[in-house]
Amino acid sequence: MAVDIRKKIEVEALNGIIDDLDYYSVLKLKGGAPIPQVEKAFAKQSQEFHPDRFFGVRDPKFMKMVTGIFKKITEAYSVLHDPELKKMYDKKMGIATKAGSMGGDSGAATTGRHRHVGKDALEAEKAAEEADDIVSDKKAKKYWDLAKIATMNEDWNGVVMNIQFALTYEENPILRERLADAKEKMKEAKSKDHNPYKIKIV
Repeated sequence: MAVDIRKKIEVEALNGIIDDLDYYSVLKLKGGAPIPQVEKAFAKQSQEFHPDRFFGVRDPKFMKMVTGIFKKITEAYSVLHDPELKKMYDKKMGIATKAGSMGGDSGAATTGRHRHVGKDALEAEKAAEEADDIVSDKKAKKYWDLAKIATMNEDWNGVVMNIQFALTYEENPILRERLADAKEKMKEAKSKDHNPYKIKIV
């Protein structure tokens, strides 16, 4: 199966910029768009870029790009259709509604010049907030608060280190769970940064 040349150009162009786009832009929406619009946009975009649509294409490079785009579309939807994650995302991205409130779902919005916040960081922060009441030891809570700050900065090394410190003062199954999650994200971050072709400059 041959790929339409216009679609190939579109996929190549989108693949080159998609990691720099915020979640609203990925779904071709204005910042702060309400959840019903998010759902409609996701249905349209996922249909257009679903890898199954290109079944039979024998170009592995093209299929890898399509799969990556579809994954990003799904990631954007998973954040923007969840009311809590959407509210957190809008606030962190500096998205304000017409009424001037941050992170609302009513009407058009403007986007601030904030660094894009990923789904992993949002979910980790949400989990951290939910675990607040579980930590009782004052010293453990101090390190847990530092771990939350590191989470917001996607500094997974800092998260791991501070949760480990917190665990020395309070053995806690929730903290153990958060530690395992942070270690997994730290591994993923390292694998993304690893480049076997990178030249070491002395």
